[in-house]
Amino acid sequence: MLKQRIITAVVLVALSIWALFFSSELVWKGVLLFVAFIAAWEWAGFAQIKAPALRVTYALGVMVGSNYAMDVLTVQNIVVLTVLEAFILMMVVIRYQITEGKVATKSVGFVLLTGILAVLLFVVAMYQFRAEFGPVTLLLSMLLVWAIDTGAYFSGRRFGKNKLAVYVSPGKTWEGVVGGALLTLIISVFVLYYLNFSIGLSFFIMAGVLTAIALFSVFGDLFESVLKRQVGLKDSGKILPGHGGVLDRVDSILIAVPMLYIAWHYSTVI
Repeated sequence: MLKQRIITAVVLVALSIWALFFSSELVWKGVLLFVAFIAAWEWAGFAQIKAPALRVTYALGVMVGSNYAMDVLTVQNIVVLTVLEAFILMMVVIRYQITEGKVATKSVGFVLLTGILAVLLFVVAMYQFRAEFGPVTLLLSMLLVWAIDTGAYFSGRRFGKNKLAVYVSPGKTWEGVVGGALLTLIISVFVLYYLNFSIGLSFFIMAGVLTAIALFSVFGDLFESVLKRQVGLKDSGKILPGHGGVLDRVDSILIAVPMLYIAWHYSTVI
């Protein structure tokens, strides 16, 4: 199992680096649309849609919608959709936790519409992020989200005592989140120093903003946990041997990437 996970991770990283740094704009767009299709296919499972024809129809719809949105959505549109998605994530996760896991979101329509919003917004933000700021800034920004996951894992194992959301994800602790936030804050300072952008905010305020966004990404992880729990799924899919599905790998950055793109767009002058 470990060997399988390592092989998959190496292949995935290699393909991702190639697509991000060396592919043309057209190929990059195609990669994102492929990701949108797979992610939407997996999301249909959260609504317990089992018929392959229906899942393909939904996935194709999300992919076609994403292709159109990449060309027409403005930054202002992305801001509005990001605020809407953030509200939905918080509402569902907090309600599930408060009701001790008794109230989730059973509406098939709500789950499917949320999937369209989350996947479409993610691929549009990824596309525009790379076009406006380049692959290095995009990669380093995603690194901040991975940093909070990594820091939370190790600090949680070492110091974790108080559960963050026991009914949603029993393994997460407040101590883990704090440790992850501290690691992310440190890395964000180095990222800002390395990129050396002219920003409208003070250096440390911007570092705090980036860390706050990384912190909020935890809601993305918890939201997918709620969706999986209510339908009895361990993983969103099986396309990545040893890792589960695409959504299992991007759940945190689904909401974080649009937020990070907005933060960079409104605070920097390249």
